Amino acid sequence: MKIYSVLFILVLLSTAVRTQSPIRVGTTTAEFLGIGYGPAASGVGDAYVSLAQDVSSIYWNPAGLSFMEMNQVMFTFQPWIVDISTYFSGAALVLPRIGTIGIGFIGVNYGEMEVTTVDMQQGTGEYFNAGDYAVSLSYARKLAQWFGFGASVKYIRSTIWHTSANALALDLGVMIQTPFFSVTGENENGLRIGMNLSNYGSRMSFSGIDLLGSVDISPDEAGNYKDVKVYYATDAWE
Repeated sequence: MKIYSVLFILVLLSTAVRTQSPIRVGTTTAEFLGIGYGPAASGVGDAYVSLAQDVSSIYWNPAGLSFMEMNQVMFTFQPWIVDISTYFSGAALVLPRIGTIGIGFIGVNYGEMEVTTVDMQQGTGEYFNAGDYAVSLSYARKLAQWFGFGASVKYIRSTIWHTSANALALDLGVMIQTPFFSVTGENENGLRIGMNLSNYGSRMSFSGIDLLGSVDISPDEAGNYKDVKVYYATDAWE
């Protein structure tokens, strides 16, 4: 019994060490896509994938657009701390016997920040901006009164001063309305099931003139040209 207890403790310790490994730290990008948008979604703790049936479905689950009965437009703006702000705007058009199409725009503005260097860590007096945004084009349609599907194609961009990264991504969603737990026995008042595969797409790699630098290829050799221009390469993150 003591041997099994020791082995169990060792497994737990190795798991804890594994989860704290810094290898995967900072290896994802476009984290703003997981913030969450819309007052109704915020009211339920962002558990909105199976509930969204309005224009905010462009973000939460494009299949929810198929259950809309009229055209909608939405604009939201949310100021955060340290001059950070988020925003969402979207519009959806219901086309009878065709489906619902929508276009959405989400983004984050990180505000204005002062440039610092190794030699001037308190600031150089120059300022820069950073921000992220994504533009989505969505289509959804009902295949039955209780079942709808939807898809979104989005363009994602992140910028930091003169450096930027771009990507294309895809969202795929389904929504099912059932009469289970419905007091009236109708699907609209019953259990809803929603599933969404979001932000499946290409990787992002930053590039720009801010990655341009100079290097001395032979620092110990006198008389050589010490300002060889180079571009620093960045990895592509998911």
